[in-house]
Amino acid sequence: MKHFYLTAMAIVGFFCGTNIAMGQAITHSISEIQGELFSSPLVGQSVTTTGIVYANNVTSATSGVIGYFIQDGEGPWNGIFVFDNTQAPNIGDEVIVEGEVAEYYDATELINISFFQTVSSDNDLPEPSLATTGELSSSEEYEGCFVRVINATCVVPDADYGEALFNDGSGELKVNDYMYLPETGWVLDETYSITGAIHYTFEEYKLEPRFAEDIIAGVVNNMDELEVQPLAIFPNPSQDIIRIGTEAPGLLTLWDLSGRVVLQQNVQSIYPTIDVSMLNTGVYQVVMQAKNTRYQATFQKL
Repeated sequence: MKHFYLTAMAIVGFFCGTNIAMGQAITHSISEIQGELFSSPLVGQSVTTTGIVYANNVTSATSGVIGYFIQDGEGPWNGIFVFDNTQAPNIGDEVIVEGEVAEYYDATELINISFFQTVSSDNDLPEPSLATTGELSSSEEYEGCFVRVINATCVVPDADYGEALFNDGSGELKVNDYMYLPETGWVLDETYSITGAIHYTFEEYKLEPRFAEDIIAGVVNNMDELEVQPLAIFPNPSQDIIRIGTEAPGLLTLWDLSGRVVLQQNVQSIYPTIDVSMLNTGVYQVVMQAKNTRYQATFQKL
């Protein structure tokens, strides 16, 4: 479902005084910007749109963080990349963005952001579209969208520049590292289910996983069979050392509330101890992926 917003006023604080900016009326939905075409019909025009941030901290090897993905509703044509190295929205933020529509090497983007407002936070994300590797590698309709592939085999674990090739039997799809690359790399002939954003770069559609939670190794019949359990962490909160309440080996990942991975390691021992003394004070999301079970928790660093 599309959302249309008209905000009356946004108050932005500065170090010296307060600037009052009038709210922006939504002029186009994301699907209207995409236009259900390879190239947007609105190239060069200024538009105001809205959506939920489902991926952030998109990073260039030469320029650092360069933007984020937003989506309005579920399904194809409803996602877009925002080229913006000024704002730093969190995943789950509902935002209003005004910018210029551009085709950057044939990737539809919003650039030259002239207005940004966070409407609300901690929103549910749109459900990722389930698609095949062949569909995603050749279809414009999913560009910028939140997607998922299931049971795709890694056929080339190192295709250079942090990329790898996967095939679920429908055709090959590249997976890129603009937001995340497994610490231990991809494994040849291993089967993965991967969630992320579809981006178009260097004349190819590529799947961009956001963090470790988006990657599940091993064959699954469907995503519903993946068991999610609470993860015991003690002490919680803690200043330096925590113990994780798991008995199976797996991949432990911590990321901050902006979506940045701050700690990741493979654990093999029962009830492993983890050194968190180097982390900044704050709240972190914790995931332990072990076979077909995902353990989740929130941890506070004192």
